[in-house]
Amino acid sequence: MTSLSELIQRYDRPGPRYTGYPMPPVWKDDFPETEIVDALSRANASSEPLSLYAHLPFCSRRCAYCGCNVVISPKYDPVAAFLATLDREAELWASHLPDRRGVIQMHWGGGTPTYLNVPDLQRVFDLITNRFPLLPGAEVSLEADPTFLRPDQLPALRKMGFNRVSFGVQDLDENVQELITRGQTWDQTLAAVKQARVEGFDGVNLDLVYGLPGQTMATFRRTLEETLQLSPDRLAVYGFAYLPSMMPFQRSIPAETLPTPELRLDLLLLASELLEKAGYLTVGMDHFAHPNDPLAKAIHDGRLTRNFMGYAVQGGSDMVSIGPSAISQIGGVYHQNDKILSRWEHAVDAGHFAVHKGYHCSEEDELRRWVIHQIMGRFELRWEDMKTRFGVGPDHFAEAIEQLKEEIPFGIVELRDEGIFVTELGRRFVRNLAMPFDAYLSKMAATTKFSRTV
Repeated sequence: MTSLSELIQRYDRPGPRYTGYPMPPVWKDDFPETEIVDALSRANASSEPLSLYAHLPFCSRRCAYCGCNVVISPKYDPVAAFLATLDREAELWASHLPDRRGVIQMHWGGGTPTYLNVPDLQRVFDLITNRFPLLPGAEVSLEADPTFLRPDQLPALRKMGFNRVSFGVQDLDENVQELITRGQTWDQTLAAVKQARVEGFDGVNLDLVYGLPGQTMATFRRTLEETLQLSPDRLAVYGFAYLPSMMPFQRSIPAETLPTPELRLDLLLLASELLEKAGYLTVGMDHFAHPNDPLAKAIHDGRLTRNFMGYAVQGGSDMVSIGPSAISQIGGVYHQNDKILSRWEHAVDAGHFAVHKGYHCSEEDELRRWVIHQIMGRFELRWEDMKTRFGVGPDHFAEAIEQLKEEIPFGIVELRDEGIFVTELGRRFVRNLAMPFDAYLSKMAATTKFSRTV
């Protein structure tokens, strides 16, 4: 029988995360704004709830490991102009959705949303929810950095209606924290989690990263054991992507301090072992959910969904996103905002969508996205469901099925008369199992650097 270590080595290769399909490398530059307006007209005719994402890009300092779209601003001065533009952008979206405003899922990312002070956090919340009201039972979440969390922020956010918070931890070892220029202490992490619990947040999520400079088996074990003491509802354990050619600020990390490929693999295996032993359910390759968390229950009930905010218990059929670099999925069209703050502000202040790139999905794209998300969300693809929804049978994916047949001996997937079924073991490698259904993958692989699937 093939060991887990051998399986990880077999399946560890670059690949998309499939938060959408097709993925952004396929999208078109100079995407016409008229396409977005037409898509909004189609979306407005639906009565389904929306998902909404807000990208708040500011950070006080640059962490050496970070690959997010951020604006480093030790001074608070740029926030006023940003909020004025964000208000205009929310109004621009709302003006094109006069009949469809209800939101079932909202998330704020960054950057660091809690860079904003409480009055400005309230302003962002109001400028969104006054136009896009939250529906009963909506999941309302944000990301927060414990190193800059002020005592009044979590109480204010909870009062607004936020019910989930994700704290970046990355690693609790002081040497690792120094190498990634973050400086987050155990006391700061503990205080943030304790306060979130006291304030009544339904979900407290923690993010860890393996493959960071200075990590050893002993230090990462301590990080995992101490993190488990906090009893998070969900854990994300991401692999560090060291890409100094694309992100020059990563050159501050001495390459000799990075774990070897063999150690990197051992760190991942250690995380899986300890978290599963503690009772957490594996969700894909890098997420873990407590059995009582809604994410774990959604897997059991076949309700897990996926969009550009990642795995979700509930998500709208379309997603409105605001802020620089934010990605929207609306009326069959993907649209990404300009990543540069000044260009985003200039376009929106002139009354336009800040289009960086976009894509109008074909019927075949819609079919393949549904198939990929069935595999990644429900961990199964039933031919009867596909036939009912799209009018096609398994012959449509004969080539992909042949590729999956090669994986059967490794125990990660089963092919039955009813469809494709991902095994418990296979959930670790679900990105690999989705890749055969990607019609653009070979084209993207020649020009795009994806994160590794393990």
